[in-house]
Amino acid sequence: MNNQTLYWVWIQQALGYANNKITSIMSRYTFAEDFYRASLADKLSCAAFTANEANALGELSLRNAEATLKRCIECGIDAVSIGDSIYPERLLNIPSPPVVIYVKGNTELLSSELSIAVVGTRSATPYGQSAATKFGFDLAKRGVTVVSGGAMGVDSCSHKGAITAGGNTVCVLGCGIEYRYLMQNKQMRDTIAKTGLLVSEYPPDYPPTRYTFPARNRIISGLSMGVLVVEAGVRSGSLITANIALEQNRDVFAVPGSIASDVSYGTNKLIKLGAKAVTEVNDILEEYVLNTEFFSDTVPKGGEQVYSQLELTLLNCTQESGGEGASNISTQSTDNVNREKKKVKKLKDSEKKSINTVSGITAKNKDYIESKESIEKEKIKLECLTDEELKCLSQSAQAVLELFKNERELHIDAITERLSIPVSKVHAAMTELEMNDIVESLAGRMYRAV
Repeated sequence: MNNQTLYWVWIQQALGYANNKITSIMSRYTFAEDFYRASLADKLSCAAFTANEANALGELSLRNAEATLKRCIECGIDAVSIGDSIYPERLLNIPSPPVVIYVKGNTELLSSELSIAVVGTRSATPYGQSAATKFGFDLAKRGVTVVSGGAMGVDSCSHKGAITAGGNTVCVLGCGIEYRYLMQNKQMRDTIAKTGLLVSEYPPDYPPTRYTFPARNRIISGLSMGVLVVEAGVRSGSLITANIALEQNRDVFAVPGSIASDVSYGTNKLIKLGAKAVTEVNDILEEYVLNTEFFSDTVPKGGEQVYSQLELTLLNCTQESGGEGASNISTQSTDNVNREKKKVKKLKDSEKKSINTVSGITAKNKDYIESKESIEKEKIKLECLTDEELKCLSQSAQAVLELFKNERELHIDAITERLSIPVSKVHAAMTELEMNDIVESLAGRMYRAV
């Protein structure tokens, strides 16, 4: 933490996190303190601030920022701001870089020589889970830092694969590091805090919202040289990360999947648009080194049995799904392969633009996907939640959950009326349920159980 961190925290709190107007301030003021001490007129001349932002810039004191940094000290969290020697250069060079990041663990991983992000759907299939675990394991075993978002599904599997390999992993959260998010993953996050690194743009106790997760995706790709997408449906958030990676001039890789699987639609589409299809770890490494033997191929002590089990699990999943296109993943990643360096395949500008169509497919395809999803979701599986999963939910979220046991879709106003609780609590409960993949939001403020 440098002597400008306090003022950068104040600017974040005044304008909100991931606000691109902060970039305008950075272009005018080298030091955050100078902006803080400038007249209100000079502050407002930097960008077209909203009325609320202007009021905050004129009235917000430093007390909240001081309290945040005090809380960081209590939790063993480092507040790293632009200008700090350990602020990652890769992150500095992206559009709208976070002026402050909160980190816990091995801060040397902020500047890892080679970092690869592994992202994908939270609703990963057994094949996707095994592939994510295996790629996380193989990358970490070769000395690559694995970056992901700590969510259920592909994210968690890639982190756990890296941890099993005894390697390095960075978890970028969409909430504060100390916030009780996805308590079933708490042990994994605690392990990462000790052996890897937790990163967040948000202060320690900041809650997650539907906006914080898309915003953190720019940090996941920003810390990485390339992004590997394992499984992604039509509306998967990992496709946002892929789009951002292209904007940041990062490489995009994708694991091919079955054409009959909805969660492989996004990855197969990325491949058609120019992303590199990968079936083993060397497909990634050859883009960055002349000879893949540069990376150690030694399985960590005690890891042989785990590694063999990963291969067996992935092979079984491939055989069960009949996915011939991805079967090579299970057997080739530990071979020592000498390859000539291939030219890094950059997507053409036209392809970069067309990749945005992944999120906006033709109406015909969209209708097909949605009709298929409605059939698959016809039976609501709320009763399948375990007692432990229910305990992790707030009382408001549990109350909302009871309503969905009898009705499939509900309007936010109907939920508020039936529960007789403040609408703010209902919104918070719906966000919590969405983050746990229990409900999904629809048009017109409607929600549906999944």
